[in-house]
Amino acid sequence: MRVTLGMMSDHVRSSLMTSSERLLDAQEQAASGKRIRRPSDDVPGTGRSLNLRSALASLEQYGDNAAIAKTQLSVTTSTLDSVIRELQEVRRLAVQAANSSLDEAALGGIASQLDSISTELAGLANTQSLGKYIFSGSMTNTATLAPSASGDPPYDYQGDSAQFQIQVSQGVRITANVTGDVVFNLNGAGVPGSSDVFACIKALKENVLAGDTAAISAQIAEIDANLGNVNAVRSQVGGRLNRLEAAEQSLLDANVRVATLLSETEDVDLAEATIALRTQEIVYQAALSAASRILEISLGNYLR
Repeated sequence: MRVTLGMMSDHVRSSLMTSSERLLDAQEQAASGKRIRRPSDDVPGTGRSLNLRSALASLEQYGDNAAIAKTQLSVTTSTLDSVIRELQEVRRLAVQAANSSLDEAALGGIASQLDSISTELAGLANTQSLGKYIFSGSMTNTATLAPSASGDPPYDYQGDSAQFQIQVSQGVRITANVTGDVVFNLNGAGVPGSSDVFACIKALKENVLAGDTAAISAQIAEIDANLGNVNAVRSQVGGRLNRLEAAEQSLLDANVRVATLLSETEDVDLAEATIALRTQEIVYQAALSAASRILEISLGNYLR
């Protein structure tokens, strides 16, 4: 086959184009740190990358869910701890009032403290987190308690008994709320057959003012029943928090594993990328040098 100068020039230009494309690809890999920048770079790898990114998105969503549940349960735990402290104070006052040696002024002081505690407990029942009432079940925009029109019982429950669950990982859901009717034994939801917390405190106050030590002593058992109920609910919430923390750790471990796999799929080895870039630079320089010599050749140069 006859090789003409034009054919040689075309071949040189084609080789230069190929070398420049390879150099550009090496530069992009070294600069971006990514082996796959477009689907055509690695079709199977692109498929794996999409699946891994989808898995990371799911893990991120589970993490957001876990954060919401943790906030809710943490606020609930703190509030229940306060309720327990208030009920322990009610019990202490009941034991103190059962002492027949107290005078009328002392009994009046205890009654006043019981009023304050009842008001404080009502405030705790209407605790909000992120603008939502935590003890109202699904009716989170409605205050948990409202004073009853008759005053007997002292407060009406305005929520419902719904519990909501939050998915924090594949196949794992955690109940993120407790309802106020159970916590405060409203309508006997927590301790069937016993008065609710507020009715119990109201009756205790009346017995204190009457100086009825026998009735006060008898009420201590009912106070203990309500206190035990709140302690049981607090234990349940604590158990959920423990499960949630374990789920968060599992999510963290899974996130690290998937991120590592994604890096192995998409990222380049920096040392290899640097060597490849340097190699392509040398090849390109050599191609330029060879091309300059070949493209200088002409019939005139040859005759000279």
